[in-house]
Amino acid sequence: MSIDSVSDQPALDALVARGAIPDEDGLFEEIQATRGAGPIARSYIEAVRDGLKQQHLAGASGSEIVFALTAATDRLVRALYRYAEAEHNRRFPRLNARIAVVARGGYGRGELNPYSDIDLLFLHEAKRSPHTEVVAETILYGLFDSGFVIGQTTRNVRECSRLTQVKLEEMTALLDARFLAGDQKLFADLEKAIAGGATDRNRRAFFKAKLQESVERHSKYGDSIYLLEPEIKQGEGGLRDLHTAMWLAKMKYRAHSLEELVQKAVLREAEVKVVQLARDFLWRVRNSMHFLSGREDDRLTFENQEKIAPIMGFKAGADQGTASAKLMEAYYANATTIYQFAEDLIARVTEESERVSAFRFGFGREIRSGVIIQRKHLGIADPQLFVKDSLNLVTIFADCQAHNVTLSSKAYQIVRESLHLIDDQFRTDPRTGAALMSILKGRSGVATTLEAMHRTGVLGAIIPEFGKLNARVIQDLYHIYTVDRHSLVAVREMERLRAGEFKSSNQLLTDVSRELDSVPLVLLALLLHDIGKGHGHDHDARGALLTEEVSARLGLSEEETELVVFLVRNHLLMSQVAQKGDLDDETMVGEFVRTVGSIERMKALYLLTFADMRAVAPKVYNNWRDMLLGDLYFRALKRLEQGDREAVDPERRVAEMKQEVSVRLSEANATPAAIAHFLEPMPDRYFLTMPEDDIALHFQLITNLGDQLFATRHRHFTDREYTEYIVVTRDQPGLFSKIAAALTANGLSILSGRITTRLDGIVLDIFRISHQANASAMALEEERWERVDQDLERVISGAQDAEQLVAKMLAEQLRGKHFAARVATEVTIDNRLSDEFTVVDVFTQDRIGLLFAITNTLFRLGLHIHLARISTNAFQALDVFYVTDASGNKITDLRKLRELRDELTMRLEPQQEQPAA
Repeated sequence: MSIDSVSDQPALDALVARGAIPDEDGLFEEIQATRGAGPIARSYIEAVRDGLKQQHLAGASGSEIVFALTAATDRLVRALYRYAEAEHNRRFPRLNARIAVVARGGYGRGELNPYSDIDLLFLHEAKRSPHTEVVAETILYGLFDSGFVIGQTTRNVRECSRLTQVKLEEMTALLDARFLAGDQKLFADLEKAIAGGATDRNRRAFFKAKLQESVERHSKYGDSIYLLEPEIKQGEGGLRDLHTAMWLAKMKYRAHSLEELVQKAVLREAEVKVVQLARDFLWRVRNSMHFLSGREDDRLTFENQEKIAPIMGFKAGADQGTASAKLMEAYYANATTIYQFAEDLIARVTEESERVSAFRFGFGREIRSGVIIQRKHLGIADPQLFVKDSLNLVTIFADCQAHNVTLSSKAYQIVRESLHLIDDQFRTDPRTGAALMSILKGRSGVATTLEAMHRTGVLGAIIPEFGKLNARVIQDLYHIYTVDRHSLVAVREMERLRAGEFKSSNQLLTDVSRELDSVPLVLLALLLHDIGKGHGHDHDARGALLTEEVSARLGLSEEETELVVFLVRNHLLMSQVAQKGDLDDETMVGEFVRTVGSIERMKALYLLTFADMRAVAPKVYNNWRDMLLGDLYFRALKRLEQGDREAVDPERRVAEMKQEVSVRLSEANATPAAIAHFLEPMPDRYFLTMPEDDIALHFQLITNLGDQLFATRHRHFTDREYTEYIVVTRDQPGLFSKIAAALTANGLSILSGRITTRLDGIVLDIFRISHQANASAMALEEERWERVDQDLERVISGAQDAEQLVAKMLAEQLRGKHFAARVATEVTIDNRLSDEFTVVDVFTQDRIGLLFAITNTLFRLGLHIHLARISTNAFQALDVFYVTDASGNKITDLRKLRELRDELTMRLEPQQEQPAA
């Protein structure tokens, strides 16, 4: 707490000088003359914001705007206080009532951004009086009318003191309290009472609570500095990290500012200047967002980045980096400074005094010459450690990994200052590669160690190809991290898998990770898999070439190099085939197997794909994708285990399956005529692709169809997070789209669809319905499935138009909603992927009713859908359709292919899906 007011800044004085705003006396006189505080206050604050916005756009620093706005607000509060006093004296007899108006929170710290809210404490004597009410109401009404969001409380000293003992937020708010107007002695009494309550016991409880609060906050806002769209106030490396460190320092040292911590020899002036510059940068970014949006806005979205970059002076460069990418590189650097400073200050505050003293004088457990451990930190006792042997720049991290400690702040600084020792000779030294590989071979702490090496710059210096990814921003709605952070998170996810954290949900992957000897090479591949990004298209191929060079420098054997290069080159392959491919197509699976080549590579690629997908964003890797990858893994593994033998002849396999089905159905008392009626019209593809256990159910549905319009059955697979919906009916134009309409109209999200059309025109369509997110409850409602069947009857019979059914639902579901993102539609068509079908990939913005829109368009173009695979991430959808023309052939005519692409693109542009209100 401090009774000092924020100093008036030149930015504010300039507004007064040119008559844009009045000074405090002039403001008070205007309010008193009109006897209406609200309009004057609003006009004043609007003029202040307008004037400061112009100065901001002209290049004013973050602190200039923050301090000027705080000072301007102080003047308004004081003018309102003077007016309140005058009003009270006019309306009531003069009493010796005492009150102090106190700023708390960000306003108390003197850190107002353009649309920050303000928090006030009206501190009165033992009991409230009319004087207290008049002052509080007058000031609050004036501030409310001026457009501020206000937090306020009215208490006496005793109440404040008592609440600080039981409420963490009260102690926190009062640590930032600042006197504004009224009785200074009353405020001094509050300071004294709060200081008296800051006992060692209370201090320890406060420290513990604030540190836990920080952990929870980081977790809520992404747990990383390197998010593509960070929260600059609450996120890791944001302003709140600095606030937290200062709250702890205020509690222990009774210091109210960074400058006071320098005066008390807690901090060095040089480190304070560095963090002040970083804070100023974040303030300038936040000022920009507030001015642009006209409200409190703290998330640095892609849209904000594009708008703010030119304001901040960033321009696209010759290195092809965009202005917004350069802005983000600067943001990450400054956020890292904030985070590191806050961590260091918190460590100084929370360590026991005698331990701190011992550490500063070099005492601790020496684990090898020149290297000591004190509590949870590793320190350097020999200033010449790295000069004597630069390999220590790597082995010191191996020490941290082995002893589960982190570098002390001093050691961190020494490492940073020694990076020049890492040159080409160092990189090609066999000891360097061996030391790095020993870290990758560790049973624990691999990701943490690599992250520490990256943060200090050592990892990027050893592997410059990875160093070039530092804070690299590639904007999409798929990944949430910068490229370097994504790779490190992938290593962490692989390590978590091997440690058994996913055993209950991903048992197969856990088993594979524990039986594969080459996991360290998989970790290296994860670290390197995106090093081709930033070099144009085909980053996987480019990355493979760079990986070959890195592997040679690290001294990997030829066999090890081949595996790592293979993984980097093909790190997208398995996810693409599993999510987009027809896994029942023997040709496609065979091509995948030929690319993989060996069981060891198959297992390594399976693990890498899992970790890569897990590192993209929360919830991207779900049970559905796990099932798809597992299905491909087993199919490929079976083929690989056959060695060089040819796959089973399809005709022979069909004959065997029919025989097995006949036997099973006969045992279930089916007649020979019924069995023949089921088997003969069924296409061979059905027997090659359908699980044997499901065929009996399909036989029952087709047998029971009779003269009915359709027959359906739904089955819930909660462990796999989907419901299967089976429809048996007679074929008609647009059938797949009509079934999709019935499902969509009932709010169900379709994961995949498979179509089997018999020679007699009976169709067996199988849909899988998602249980993800909020869809689970809907998919399990039996009443909903009754409505699906009712809607399906109407659309198949022609009583209900499918488009109108979906349009009605869309109008109800989307009314008043706005999409948070825009994804351009891309349609690609491939006639090489499948021998039988044309494969259509649709990449677009995910939305309600998307699948119907696509399938309805395909129907109108006269195409038949045979297989559909649906995949969504964030706001994006990638849906894959295997189609033929009306004659059952691929679409090869160039004119028709162009029409297909253009029609889908036109129908699916996001704005086309917005219904009328």
